[in-house]
Amino acid sequence: MRVLVVRLGAFGDILHTLPLAADLQAGGHDVDWLCEDRWSVLLTGSPALGLVHRLPRRLIRAPTPWPERLRALSSCLQALRQQHYEVVIDAQGLAKSAFFAAGSAATRRIGHAPPTAREGSWLVSRERVPTRRTHVIDQQRDLARALDLIPQGPPRFPLPHWFEAQQWATEQLERLDLEQPWMLNVGAGWPTKVWPATHQVALARELREQQVPLLLMWGTPGELAAAEAVRVQSGHGVVAPATTIAQLGALLARSQLLISGDTGPLHLAFALGTPAVGLFGPVPALRNGPYGPGFESLQAPAAPWERSDLSKVDMGAIGVLQVLAAARRCLESRMPVSLPPELGEGPGPGPASL
Repeated sequence: MRVLVVRLGAFGDILHTLPLAADLQAGGHDVDWLCEDRWSVLLTGSPALGLVHRLPRRLIRAPTPWPERLRALSSCLQALRQQHYEVVIDAQGLAKSAFFAAGSAATRRIGHAPPTAREGSWLVSRERVPTRRTHVIDQQRDLARALDLIPQGPPRFPLPHWFEAQQWATEQLERLDLEQPWMLNVGAGWPTKVWPATHQVALARELREQQVPLLLMWGTPGELAAAEAVRVQSGHGVVAPATTIAQLGALLARSQLLISGDTGPLHLAFALGTPAVGLFGPVPALRNGPYGPGFESLQAPAAPWERSDLSKVDMGAIGVLQVLAAARRCLESRMPVSLPPELGEGPGPGPASL
């Protein structure tokens, strides 16, 4: 059947839903996707997908005048209806995604059952799929059950190939004289997801002592300043050049390991198979964290889903030696090589490690 997946954003959420598209395509269905235009790079060219419909985010948000917004919405809905989809899957479970699911005119509308679905979105879905799975990837893959597909095996992430970005990354790492560096992502979308700067500096100093090359990643002007501060205060690391998502992916594919909070680059590393240590606070690592050989997620004490109040989240409880020990285990589980015995010495992660 012709199936439309509606998952508008964001970065990590798109990646967490991509295994659903892989399952549908493996089951013989033709799969298209609707997302916000800024995330389409994660999907366009995927071997599991056909059309990727791009919703112009700029045109549907204030302060865009209402006539322009209505024209953009109308144009998007018209493009969806022209494809005559037999099935639409609302993989987001919010009012805005339900709007486009209903507007697609697909005969079958599938979505999450509450409480996974929110904001009344389940009222639009005629077939509501309950799930008892903990991890969000498994929750998304369960949506295929409505089409008699039982998710099998580990999740697959059919990302685009990004050939130009691969060449760019090779040239950049040669220019920076970095070969298979570790990467430290200094920021995150929520302030409560960011590992303290003092810990980042201490980690960079430890890596300097062990002569481990370090690439400091950033995504906003504020994060760029934070990355520069880590480099200066630690005397180690190279601040990465500005990157597109595709270029970020190409750098990750050429790196040994990523250390990052719960944000897009961490989930992209998981999708690419690049070993990673995820640092989690307000969002449960059991729900969102990378897992399996080469990946560890460390959990700090925090009020669940707290976005901004730093007094309710203690990301500093995740220690530097704890992170280094987790990194060592990630690399040892993936590469049959000897690591310096000093790297990661100290107390293990204890109960914070999943």
